[in-house]
Amino acid sequence: MNQPPERPALKTITKTGIYNLRVSKPKVEKVRTWDDGTMSCRVFFMDAEGNCLSQSYGTKYANSLAMMVGKMSGQYVSAFAGQTPEDYVAYVSKAAGKTTETLVEVTPGEPRDGMPTYKYKLTWAKKGQTLTPPDTF
Repeated sequence: MNQPPERPALKTITKTGIYNLRVSKPKVEKVRTWDDGTMSCRVFFMDAEGNCLSQSYGTKYANSLAMMVGKMSGQYVSAFAGQTPEDYVAYVSKAAGKTTETLVEVTPGEPRDGMPTYKYKLTWAKKGQTLTPPDTF
């Protein structure tokens, strides 16, 4: 019987640093459709050591979604123009499974249900350049 490969225990990214993140393909049922016709979904990022984060990307301001998909997939993508949750998943799937060096800046958020929360700012290197961490690293 085939056993799934061993995965490290998942742990939330709590420190600013450079991580080799991989996007997980979202499930169609996790895509939320709003009254104004826009959609959003929490996109899950993880590195090989089990460090992970999730961030919400919506179609109301589609440029951030397009930038994330483009940087993670390594190719240019135009802004999202789909109409259904299936279109959203297909769009994000262009970046799924690909690993990209990403600078993650972490800011502590308000605790929720007694658990700490974090806000993340993701930065990707421009073509031909390398990432440099901030001085407060």
